[in-house]
Amino acid sequence: MKTGQCAALLAVFWFILVGRQNVVSDIVGLLAAVLIASWASSRLWAQDEPPVLGPVQWLRFVGYVLRLVRDIVAAAVVVAEKVLDPRMPIEPVLIAHRAKFDRQVSRVALANSITLTPGTLTVDVDGDQFLVHCLAEEFAEDIVNGTFERRIRRVFEER
Repeated sequence: MKTGQCAALLAVFWFILVGRQNVVSDIVGLLAAVLIASWASSRLWAQDEPPVLGPVQWLRFVGYVLRLVRDIVAAAVVVAEKVLDPRMPIEPVLIAHRAKFDRQVSRVALANSITLTPGTLTVDVDGDQFLVHCLAEEFAEDIVNGTFERRIRRVFEER
């Protein structure tokens, strides 16, 4: 992703979060988007190629984000049910999952997607090895069966 694309995406995200626009908010959002995008392109991808996405990959990325949001909401409901249940049916597990990716951005996307999903937390990433804490074993299913991995590979690795 080029600096301009990254800045535009961050600015759109800012406008969605803020909701209503005014001049000060718009200027702050645009300035923050440009500064963060400049920093990211100079620091985050200094050793790895920047995550450039083609038009088809952008469409896949949008689909991935929508699916991730759906998964986050569904997992949040399940976590709430478990926490509010007087029996607290929580049986935490720590799983080690190996996911081989060609690009660093894919590893980062997997780790962040896992952590964003309620009930799971990426504890450590060492090369292709992901250490994940799950509130219950059922939360590990999409990780162990490779669902997250396949979705990310489709967005970032397939050209």
